[in-house]
Amino acid sequence: MGEGRSPKERKADVVAALAKQGDLWLATADRKGRPHLIAVSAWWNGSRLIIATSRTTRSARNLESTGVARLAVGSPDDVIVIDAETAGHGAPVGADPVVSEGFTTAVGWDPQAVGGDWVYFTLQPSRIQAYRGYDELEGREVMRDGRWLA
Repeated sequence: MGEGRSPKERKADVVAALAKQGDLWLATADRKGRPHLIAVSAWWNGSRLIIATSRTTRSARNLESTGVARLAVGSPDDVIVIDAETAGHGAPVGADPVVSEGFTTAVGWDPQAVGGDWVYFTLQPSRIQAYRGYDELEGREVMRDGRWLA
């Protein structure tokens, strides 16, 4: 096996990937544990992820009900996995101009232009793992309990 990245390098790679990445996989589950997986656009504001979805989607209902999510970005040989909790309920897309502008700038589209009942969910990471293949499974955790490890 090769030598993996240091925790500091992994954190830097995670922050860089989140800063440029607009699309992630979002996994949620209802209270009975039935999973749901969708692709979402997300804005990393430097400490939290903001996603947009219609209030009537299964993802929105699950987030409102349980307040937890798992997100992933990358490929199986270079992945970032994020466990997160919602910071409150979904907010209508026009409620906070700073969030609306930041999201639109980061991901390249505006949910307000789509119409309907779109909301933003703010997701606070509690655990982040980053690894490039089997060589980096050990030490893959770069955030635990909401705190960076490097």
